[in-house]
Amino acid sequence: MKIGIMAAGGVGAYYGGVLAEAGRDVWLVARGPNLEALQREGLKITSVGSGERVVEVQAGSPADAGVCDLILFCVKRYATEQAVQGMLPMLGPDTIILTVQNGVDATERLQDELPPEYRGNVLWGLTYIVSHTEGPGAVNQLDGPRQIVFGEGAGGDNERGRSVQEALDVEGIDSVFSEYVHRNLWNKFMFINGLAGMTAVTHSTLGALKSTPEAWAMLNRVVDEVEALGRASGIELDGERENVMAYLGRLGPDTRSSLAVDTLQGNRLEVDSLHGTVGRIGRELGIETPACDFIYAVLKAQDPGR
Repeated sequence: MKIGIMAAGGVGAYYGGVLAEAGRDVWLVARGPNLEALQREGLKITSVGSGERVVEVQAGSPADAGVCDLILFCVKRYATEQAVQGMLPMLGPDTIILTVQNGVDATERLQDELPPEYRGNVLWGLTYIVSHTEGPGAVNQLDGPRQIVFGEGAGGDNERGRSVQEALDVEGIDSVFSEYVHRNLWNKFMFINGLAGMTAVTHSTLGALKSTPEAWAMLNRVVDEVEALGRASGIELDGERENVMAYLGRLGPDTRSSLAVDTLQGNRLEVDSLHGTVGRIGRELGIETPACDFIYAVLKAQDPGR
């Protein structure tokens, strides 16, 4: 199976690198200094789980990659439209597109941007990983289980999903083909809004939040608000909140979300697809979300893309 990584940022570079290391036929889409470094020196991977090494990778433009059997769609939500237009040379009638973007509506927004003939090719997905780029041609995986969870929108088991799980089944990736992907997505939505919002708005690490009762209580309120929306949307979430808090408890004290890193670096922020979406769904359902609304307002004012 030929795999395209759209694109080689903090998440895509890590997953593309370990797939290439395992001998998979992988193309990393990149440009500028990042592309030059990947082509000249390979990809430097630093991983809390597997150490440091340099992996030889195939990297280039979507046209260089050509039609792929599977595309791992990893771009920030605000870049979806541009990325879809760019990756058209990678699409064929049977190309499977697996998105691991943040947000419970990421798949629907991706489908909206795709030409109609490819909208049925998309698998719903998410990932649990803390990974950031560290300059051109380098990625640092700092924490998290390095897990990709995906499934069909209608649920259930099928050959397409099993083929993707087999392709992603390499050392360094925990690949899970789920029959209940919407439940998984709301689990991640609780987690990411809590961690990302609070580490970004406070400019602090997860350890600082845990040691500050007021901040930790605020994070819990964020998780509660998202859980309430999921339940009101008809998602079965029994036990999911407990799983989210247990996962946060296992992460290291120095953990920051990519949203927090982007805030500190003055980059464009993915806040509309996180806390902005919480507020929108809340208004649609008639459920108040004051903690998420506050985080959204503070971060939106700092977003260069506002």
